[in-house]
Amino acid sequence: MNTLRKIFVSYSWDSDTHKDRILALADQLRKDGLDCHLDQYEVAPPQGWARWMRERIEQSDYVLVVCTETYQRRATGQEEAGKGLGVTWEGALTENEVYNQGAVNPKFIPVVFRLEDKSYIPTFLGTVSFYVLDSQAGYEKLYRRLTDQPEVIKEDVGTVMKMPPRKKPSLF
Repeated sequence: MNTLRKIFVSYSWDSDTHKDRILALADQLRKDGLDCHLDQYEVAPPQGWARWMRERIEQSDYVLVVCTETYQRRATGQEEAGKGLGVTWEGALTENEVYNQGAVNPKFIPVVFRLEDKSYIPTFLGTVSFYVLDSQAGYEKLYRRLTDQPEVIKEDVGTVMKMPPRKKPSLF
């Protein structure tokens, strides 16, 4: 990987514990060489939060979408009016970008902290690979994706083997 990858984390404020886990993830990604952006790093963006979120999504190479029941409800417009507007906005921007790309989605990556939460991946992200961050191995799989470092590399195509023809039977 030659260029610095920009990552944005989209998540819901489920609880202080959840926010701390998101912060730890973003901090780890930054320590591991990725330019990770998170609302918790900002005090008050001068362009306002809505534009800041849109710019982060547009300018990022990848957007990690941390899926929980709350996130799904807000991102899909199922939340109580006026509640969780940040995720509602980010979900609309994400869904719109996936739609405009003809449902081809290399950018938005669903992430869960527990395998049971995979059912909370919004349908507009349901056909892409998701990552379970419940262990170091799960984090490494995500990190390989973000840095284009596959675990297994294809062998080069070799030379076609020359095979002798079958020996033909003789008449006598």
